[in-house]
Amino acid sequence: MTSALGLWAAYWAAIFAQVAHLRRLDDGVGASACARIAGCLLVAGGALFLFARI
Repeated sequence: MTSALGLWAAYWAAIFAQVAHLRRLDDGVGASACARIAGCLLVAGGALFLFARI
């Protein structure tokens, strides 16, 4: 279950990273917030995934 939550968080991190990239190309509004959310989700997903493997 923890491994699945880690993968789920990594999936949403990729979505937010893509949104941040598209925001940066368009007008830049909200790009840094989306990038921070993506980074936090990626860290949380990686931690959950590693925790499940231990």
